[in-house]
Amino acid sequence: MLRVDLLPRVIVRGRRNAQLLVFCIFIIIAAAAAMFLMLKSVQAKVADTEQKLADAKQRADAVRATEAETAAKKAELAPIQAKIDFVDAADQSGEPYFERFWKINEYIYSRAKMTDFQITPPSSVSFTVELGDTTDVGRFLLNLVLCPHINGIQVSGVPAGESVSPSGQIQQPITSETITLAVTATLAEAITVPAVPGAGGAAAPGGPGGMGPEGMLPGEPGMGPGPGEPGPGGGGPPPPDADAGGAGDV
Repeated sequence: MLRVDLLPRVIVRGRRNAQLLVFCIFIIIAAAAAMFLMLKSVQAKVADTEQKLADAKQRADAVRATEAETAAKKAELAPIQAKIDFVDAADQSGEPYFERFWKINEYIYSRAKMTDFQITPPSSVSFTVELGDTTDVGRFLLNLVLCPHINGIQVSGVPAGESVSPSGQIQQPITSETITLAVTATLAEAITVPAVPGAGGAAAPGGPGGMGPEGMLPGEPGMGPGPGEPGPGGGGPPPPDADAGGAGDV
């Protein structure tokens, strides 16, 4: 059956425009819904990222606190590690170094605090001691010059004597601060550098010197004989069975 549309073209266009408008509104609503869902997803991701950032910051703070605590512990253990390093280096250097060290230490005044000791092969010796006053300096030097195991002794840091006026009064009394002396000398009996096993005869470290931290090396109060005590300060070196001098008082 033949159908003839007699409606004006304006009405036909109006219907088509209405359908197109409904379709556009549907597209806009769908796009808005999609944008809303995307916004919610982005907000969720932002919140998750912020939470992760806060957790990471908390962990970083904990790591920094642990690092600070570790650094403090390392600082506390540094003297102990220095002592271990000294013992290791001295142990690797061979017995001659220990032998010379203990022989010299027997002539170190008991109130002298040795802060470092170094033997540089074949015969160079250097060490540093701390003393309380000029009386201790005199006793230390008296003991040291009697040591038959070293010669060519040179001492730096000896304070000047007290200045006395014609009236007999001391014009510039010496303060009671710690006196530090640096001693260099030559071994009477030179040593040779022991070879490191497996190193093709390479030289071993230069003795136990330079590795001893303050308070580690013998020579502290009670470690060596002083004047009036058995030993070099009281009339010559002690006999082999005398309990005096460096290692005997440990």
